[in-house]
Amino acid sequence: MNNMMTLQHTQIKATFETSMHVVGHVFKVTLYKKLLGMVSRYALNEIATEFECVPYAGKNPSRCGCVMRSTHGLPCACELYKYIVSSIPLETIHIFWWRLSFSDQGLCETQVTITEEMETISKRFEQLNVCGKVHLKSKLLEIAYPDMNFMCPPPEKVKTKGAPNKPLTKQQKSTKRDPSYWEYIDALHSMQNSNSSVKRSASSSDEPIQRQNIPMLDQFHLCIHDSIENIIDVKADGNCGYRTIDVLLGMGEESW
Repeated sequence: MNNMMTLQHTQIKATFETSMHVVGHVFKVTLYKKLLGMVSRYALNEIATEFECVPYAGKNPSRCGCVMRSTHGLPCACELYKYIVSSIPLETIHIFWWRLSFSDQGLCETQVTITEEMETISKRFEQLNVCGKVHLKSKLLEIAYPDMNFMCPPPEKVKTKGAPNKPLTKQQKSTKRDPSYWEYIDALHSMQNSNSSVKRSASSSDEPIQRQNIPMLDQFHLCIHDSIENIIDVKADGNCGYRTIDVLLGMGEESW
C-alpha cells in the first residue's frame, strides 16, 4: 500500500510540474494568457473543449446549459464568448484548479505574503548597476503588468506552404543555359582579337597574326595584353614563385 501511495504521489507531482512549466501549442494564444502556469492542465483541456461550443452557444445560456460552470467551476461556452478577443481572467476559475502543490500554504489567503521577497528584491536592486537595474525592472514589469506585452500576432496570416503565385517574366521562363565563365572569356578574347586584326589590316598591308586564347588574360591590364605570350597557372601552395621559374626553364612545376 505504501508503494502504491508513493507512486500516485509522484504522478500527481509530475502533473503539477507539467501544469506550471509546460505550455502546449494549443494554449499559446491570448485567450489562455492569464491562466498559464496558474491553473491545472486538466482544467485548461476542459476549457479548450468547451471553447469549441462557443460558435453554437454564443452568449445564450439556454443553448449553453452552463454545465461546465455548475459541475467543474470552469467558464462555460456562454462565458467564454465574452473573452474571444481577450484573456480569460483567473478569477473565473474555481480555486480548486489553482492548487498545483501539496503545500497547504495557498489555502489561506492570510498566510500568503510577499513581504520578505519584496525586501530581498529591493536590496538586490540597490546593489546592481544601471544595466542590471533596467533588466530587473523589465522583469518586474512583466509580472506586475502582464497585459503590457510588446509581442502581438501578425495582422494577416502568413502562408508558409506552396510557392508564391507571382507572374514570371519571359527571361525567367526561358530554359536557356547560362554560359559558363570560360565561355564569357573566350567570347571576350575573340572580340578583342577581331578588333586588333581590323586595326592591323587598316594600318598595314601584312596579314594579321592570329593570337591564341590565353586563359585569365582579362585579369591583366589591357596595355600589356600584346606583350603576354602565355599564362600558366601554377599551384598556390606557398611555393608558386619556385614553380613559376621551373616552368619557364622547361623542367615542370613539380621540380621546384
